[in-house]
Amino acid sequence: MPWLAVIGLAFICGFLMDLIWAMCIAAVTQRRPVTAANLSALLYLCTIVSTVLIVEKCFAAVVAYIVGGWLGTYVVVKRRRP
Repeated sequence: MPWLAVIGLAFICGFLMDLIWAMCIAAVTQRRPVTAANLSALLYLCTIVSTVLIVEKCFAAVVAYIVGGWLGTYVVVKRRRP
């Protein structure tokens, strides 16, 4: 897989993991078991993909993953205003 594609995919995984994590926590809090279970499965999928990308390729994938995770958290928190 090309280097730039690995970095892009790592960024997307980090971003999606934070979005999915926040939605999963909300689903658990609201007692929606099917939604929470489905989001949890997606979270595991993103975790596996990101781990393979980071282990297989390069340090730049780690940086892209962290930046994506940071941005995902920022978007979720910014969107959920009281």
